[in-house]
Amino acid sequence: MGDIRQILEMEKENNRQIRLYRINMYWLAFERSAFNLFSVCNVDNIIKIKDMKEERNSMLIAIVKNGAPILYNPQFTILEKSDNEILLGCRTTCRGFQHWKDSLVSLFTENLYPTQDEKSHNIYHLNLEVLLN
Repeated sequence: MGDIRQILEMEKENNRQIRLYRINMYWLAFERSAFNLFSVCNVDNIIKIKDMKEERNSMLIAIVKNGAPILYNPQFTILEKSDNEILLGCRTTCRGFQHWKDSLVSLFTENLYPTQDEKSHNIYHLNLEVLLN
């Protein structure tokens, strides 16, 4: 699954899992998965973004450059794994997602997606250079 709208919908009620998506050499977690990941291990970047082209609320993304060590964290159980997606069960859960999200400052961008067509909502088309700079 790569459609950001579907991913964000699944994340609304996610309290005990971490969904990771591989893009090039990075692993990304969104919203509550980002919060759960950040709560129990190191991440390289936490970004709260708002695309100025859309009226959607802000979105949280946790970025891990090398995701392999995450798999060996004793807090996680691998539930599903493919080359580009991993679903982890998380033994430790934390409260305070909304407070944490609200406390972060948004990065406003006009070019989060390189194009504005149906493919533009696919996470594999995210402009990672905008997020990492």
